[in-house]
Amino acid sequence: MIERLRVANHRGVEIPAILGLALGGVAAASVATVALLDRVDRAGWIATAALALVLAAGLVDDLTPSGPRGFRDHLRALAAGRVSTGIVKLVVVVGAAAVTVAAVPGRTGPARLAGALLIAASANVWNGLDVRPGRAIKFFLPVAVAVLATPWPAQPFLPGVALGALLLLPWDAGERAMLGDAGANLLGFAAGLGLFHLVHGWALVVAAVVAVALNVLADTVTLTRLIEIVPPLRWYDSMGRRT
Repeated sequence: MIERLRVANHRGVEIPAILGLALGGVAAASVATVALLDRVDRAGWIATAALALVLAAGLVDDLTPSGPRGFRDHLRALAAGRVSTGIVKLVVVVGAAAVTVAAVPGRTGPARLAGALLIAASANVWNGLDVRPGRAIKFFLPVAVAVLATPWPAQPFLPGVALGALLLLPWDAGERAMLGDAGANLLGFAAGLGLFHLVHGWALVVAAVVAVALNVLADTVTLTRLIEIVPPLRWYDSMGRRT
């Protein structure tokens, strides 16, 4: 399987897309640690199962590199009667996001809808970021810092994913390995869920709208162009990357 996970990066050099599996392992260790030291509530176990499904769906997509790429290409394939692994992954991610927010107590129906959109859209945004070495991890870390104070029993994998991303950044930025869809979707799902626990009311709606808008930009203008035309983003994106 590892050999099938070797893909060409933006330079055309084949490297293993295995960092997602490493992140999944660290996330599992984090869940076990939180369960031992504190507790994991019902919402946390459901979120953990949802994250595992997202990781698995991304891994299946990584193992099928010849399929259509991009949301529009997947829709064209579906219209032609072909169910791509990307469509399957989309259904899994949306379903996982919906089940996860439904398990969080004390949130209204509109908040759950906005939360499901935010989490699913975030998973796809980070998938779109993973086209340059280290980019997806670097844009995940500020979000991780912001949401680490949110309740761990409801998302027990979050501290492990944040620590794992930090430890794996040199491997990703140094072009020794890649996240792949499995790792990128995992980061985006964790980021979206953390934001769902962090923001409320209209701020949650705004966050969901921004995440959906970034998906539209990723499929049209591309996130790379957007990053390149904003000097602070371009500087941050280039930090630590090989020239």
